[in-house]
Amino acid sequence: MILVTTPTGNTGSMILQQLVEQGQQVRIFVRDPEKIPVDILEKVEVSKGSLLNESEFTKALHGCDMLYFCVPQSNTQEDVNAYYENFANVASNAIKNSGTRRVVYLSSGGKESNLQAGLITALHKGEDIINQSGASVRALRCPVFFETLLYQIESLKKTGMFFLPIDGNYKIPQVAVKDIASKAVEFLIDTTWTGVEGYLVHGPADISYNEIALQMNELTGKSILFQQVSSKEYIKTLLEQHHTSEAFAISLTEMLTAIGNGLYDTEPRTEATATSTTIKEWMIENLVSKIQ
Repeated sequence: MILVTTPTGNTGSMILQQLVEQGQQVRIFVRDPEKIPVDILEKVEVSKGSLLNESEFTKALHGCDMLYFCVPQSNTQEDVNAYYENFANVASNAIKNSGTRRVVYLSSGGKESNLQAGLITALHKGEDIINQSGASVRALRCPVFFETLLYQIESLKKTGMFFLPIDGNYKIPQVAVKDIASKAVEFLIDTTWTGVEGYLVHGPADISYNEIALQMNELTGKSILFQQVSSKEYIKTLLEQHHTSEAFAISLTEMLTAIGNGLYDTEPRTEATATSTTIKEWMIENLVSKIQ
């Protein structure tokens, strides 16, 4: 039995769908089962509860040899590191209590660097805690998600521009969430692996935001530009337009600054870490119609 946490989240929902399509035995741990599509809900076991409740988490893990664990997304934390550490500590204790043998954890790239990277540093702290749970662990170390472009839709529609505190010519690895989900599923259905390891998931190619803007131009027929902004300007945008907490805004900006300063450079791309979905394919499927 495989337990899937955050089954309504970006990655968790895709993992759940793929596991169900493959006929795997799946249990979901969720607060609100009604948010799960009915056709999927009828094919899985449901355990209701909170990821911050150790006894509920332990009960959900009973009889599960495999766990997909992801810290739920939030942009309102007042202490970002504490937020991730709290979820990871509860999960680690529940894993110990239940004797679950294998865990797939959604982490981030840049683990081997020494850069302070805001949200990514918090994800790495969570990884360290899960690694002490006694289970075998595969931490998926992912770069920037293509899906982060969806937060730029309003700006793209209104101004034909999108903004980040990163040099527009700097190429970085980026990846589609569905490819992360597919890699997670590979580990979740494989009962042979042991030990604690980080596994890089790089996407198909490193790409700059100026290159992404050019591809948007070609796909939409509109003039679209990327512009680098200062950290101060980006934090202001997060606070005023996305209504995040100040702690989250600062942490996200630290993350993007670290990426622009070479966070991922210590983890070179290999054939094994590359995934298939290109940014062009992803934009055709997920973005183009929303900004035309």
